Amino acid sequence: MNLCPLEAQCSSSKMGLGLSFSAMAMVYSVMLFGVYITSSQQGLSCLDWPLCPNGFDLPSEKYFFEHYHRLMVVIAAGLIYATAIFAVRNAKPARNTAIIAGIVVSVQIVFGMLVVNTRLEPLLVATHLSTGIALFAMTLLTFLSSYRLARNNQQSSTL
Repeated sequence: MNLCPLEAQCSSSKMGLGLSFSAMAMVYSVMLFGVYITSSQQGLSCLDWPLCPNGFDLPSEKYFFEHYHRLMVVIAAGLIYATAIFAVRNAKPARNTAIIAGIVVSVQIVFGMLVVNTRLEPLLVATHLSTGIALFAMTLLTFLSSYRLARNNQQSSTL
């Protein structure tokens, strides 16, 4: 039994739901990794930005966590930008929060660079962590809007 006769609409809302959830999950993972790096005093283990001295190669043990934190940021940013593009084209209810998340992740990347370049200036570290929380909030709101849209599309298709 096909629960969604407007297959394109359901497929689109499922895609938005998947993208927004993936972006939110990656942001949360990046935050956890960042907290670990901060709490274990490894924030300056890799002073080169954006890449550690090993470039794109597998990192040595010394740079492992910082290298993967930065790699995860690239993946999270890509998912956030993809979600924003998708929302602009296909998911009006999630559009505003997705666009804001795209802007905030760009600002967050700049703050991350400044944190490394200023050797953990406390005000910048606090700003970087606070901006990460705001970014998570935007991805959560985008996911909730996408979920509501997918649920409404599913319900309207069964009527």
